[in-house]
Amino acid sequence: MMKSKLLILLALIVTACAPAKITTGVLAVRDAWARPAAQGDNGAIYFAIENGTENDDALVSVASDVAGAAELHLSQMEGDRMSMRQQETIAISAGEAVVFSPGGLHVMLVGLARELKNGDTFEAALQFENAGEKIITVTVRDDLNDD
Repeated sequence: MMKSKLLILLALIVTACAPAKITTGVLAVRDAWARPAAQGDNGAIYFAIENGTENDDALVSVASDVAGAAELHLSQMEGDRMSMRQQETIAISAGEAVVFSPGGLHVMLVGLARELKNGDTFEAALQFENAGEKIITVTVRDDLNDD
């Protein structure tokens, strides 16, 4: 009897600590931003994708007229050094969120066509496997607390 009560309690604790599923019915991109960068340099876009649908999806490409190319990248520590690898797609499971942030997933803007100054905005087109194209507005901001 005590063992079954303990198992029920454990199940309740695990369920309470599990992240809640997103059930909005839409795939949404939120909080898109980029750091300031000089014309000709590379930059990066960060945001969160919330897949509130019942179907898995994937981000397959990004385009923006502020750069010669936009590529999906993942930065990660390998031993004692940071490495960056281009990604073909980014999977977004149904009911889950994927966060693009400094030191992790990001959209690399290669060969900026113009300077990105603090307070500027620009558009980027995100192409999803199922949700299609989503146009986002990216705000340039200098977040010194993000490493």
